[in-house]
Amino acid sequence: PDQMMSVMVAITEANRANGCLQVIRGSHQMGRVEHGFSGEQVGAAARYVELALKTMELVYVELEPGDVLLFHSNLLHRSDANLSDRPRWSMISCYNRASNIGYNESSSASASITPIDTVPDDALLTWETSGLSEDGADFLNKEADVALQ
Repeated sequence: PDQMMSVMVAITEANRANGCLQVIRGSHQMGRVEHGFSGEQVGAAARYVELALKTMELVYVELEPGDVLLFHSNLLHRSDANLSDRPRWSMISCYNRASNIGYNESSSASASITPIDTVPDDALLTWETSGLSEDGADFLNKEADVALQ
């Protein structure tokens, strides 16, 4: 895992009010810690998080639309539920060396490799940026989000 990173791009504003990402500064230096289920989500074991917080700073990562955060795969992170009336959208992509095969994957290095397709430099500039989906629904409108209904 120390040959992997995540890239988070803020689509909308992320702040404490809408449950922005929180990280424990320096926790990636602890190495990979035990994970388990907490409800329906998998997360770091609470005892490791508690130990980290005794000596490491909790940082709220507040972002503006278009801001990018690069972070190590072992960095302890979480976010709170968005209880505000404002949406919080981001895109997170993970990048891994082809030689860094996950412990629970096939021994074939090609089992988890998806090549990255390149696009022209102006692809984002020419893409329709209205925020509307194909059916005309505004995906930034929290009331229109079917996942919240």
